[in-house]
Amino acid sequence: MWIVAMHSKLLTTLLAAAMVCSVSGNVHADDELVKKARLLSTRDFDKTLSTQPVEEWLRAHLPTSYEVIWGEHNSDCGESTGTAADKERDMPLCAEVEIREKGKVIGSLFLFVATQKRGLVTGGMELYFGYLEHQGTKYDFRQLSDILKIK
Repeated sequence: MWIVAMHSKLLTTLLAAAMVCSVSGNVHADDELVKKARLLSTRDFDKTLSTQPVEEWLRAHLPTSYEVIWGEHNSDCGESTGTAADKERDMPLCAEVEIREKGKVIGSLFLFVATQKRGLVTGGMELYFGYLEHQGTKYDFRQLSDILKIK
């Protein structure tokens, strides 16, 4: 009996450790994807823009009182349905950028950078979607250059 109980306890501990390692590996991959996204230029997402780094460009074209906060992990770009169908598709992955003013989220950008199966995409990156509430007006962004329309 004692041997069975110890074996069961050891098996439970090993499974828990494997789950932690698996989650940690995914988190690390997420972190790496966001790091890569932060290094890309605005031209990678919108061919009408310069080759300035995205974060630098956002800081130059948003009001100075706005904070640009990158998410630590990638997301499914809001596409997950939570059903089994999600497992069959090559889910898009986005780097998320929050725009805040005085700590309050007033906008968000979802930068499409990869898919779950293909990894980092080349030549097909884009602003998946974005919005900003600026001085009582809500702006919806379809392209990164739409940010230039803020008045």
